[in-house]
Amino acid sequence: MAIVLHNQSILDFAIQHTGSVANAFEIAKANGLAISDNLVPGMELIIPGTSENDTDILNYYTSKVIQPATAITNLIGDGSPEPQLEGIGYWIIGDDNIVS
Repeated sequence: MAIVLHNQSILDFAIQHTGSVANAFEIAKANGLAISDNLVPGMELIIPGTSENDTDILNYYTSKVIQPATAITNLIGDGSPEPQLEGIGYWIIGDDNIVS
């Protein structure tokens, strides 16, 4: 068993503890979760003995003390969460096109 960290998804958890996101499905199944479920920091998850570790990735994450957590929220100056601007109009104008 291993403990979920703040802002970790099952994919983050799988890569941190096994070196492979492919194990996320086995971990989710072993813990009665869906792959898309939100994890609660501090919860303990079973890592099935059938999971195959990618030792190169696992050793890299361990040696660099990397703890993946993809659900990180960006904060603005006053400490509040940055608004998440979404939608096709924002994506196109905000990132890809030059308006003249």
